[in-house]
Amino acid sequence: MRAFVIIFSFLILVSCSQDSPNIQQIENLQFFIDNKKNDQVVEIEPGLQYLVIDSGDPDSETPELTQTISAHFHGTLTNGEVFWSSLDSEPLEIELSKLIVGCQKTISLMRAGDKWMVYIDPTMAYGEEGRPGIPSNSILIFEIELLEIS
Repeated sequence: MRAFVIIFSFLILVSCSQDSPNIQQIENLQFFIDNKKNDQVVEIEPGLQYLVIDSGDPDSETPELTQTISAHFHGTLTNGEVFWSSLDSEPLEIELSKLIVGCQKTISLMRAGDKWMVYIDPTMAYGEEGRPGIPSNSILIFEIELLEIS
């Protein structure tokens, strides 16, 4: 009988821990809640926010997913660690649809000359897989300057 109680208790503990949210997810949620307290931060959707640093021509067009953009990217983690930057080299030229979802959604709202600080939840970036230099479930922070749309 005692063995049954121990096994039953273990099964309950295991099933409860599988349903509880991951600590990193809670920290990420708190980051976006705290970030949104800044009146200058705009939320596109939950887990995707930006802050305007500089504005380009308000009459210029915004890019479509099929268009190629030229932009500078400076990517950091929430601890300030830089995981990638084009600032010391050539801007990235890429079809917008080839970027992570968070960048696609944000850059599609930008105009040439815009420079924004963008905050992206892992669900719109690299998620649980991560990448070299980007731990799993990391929020990505990009300073993006959209230079050209073609």
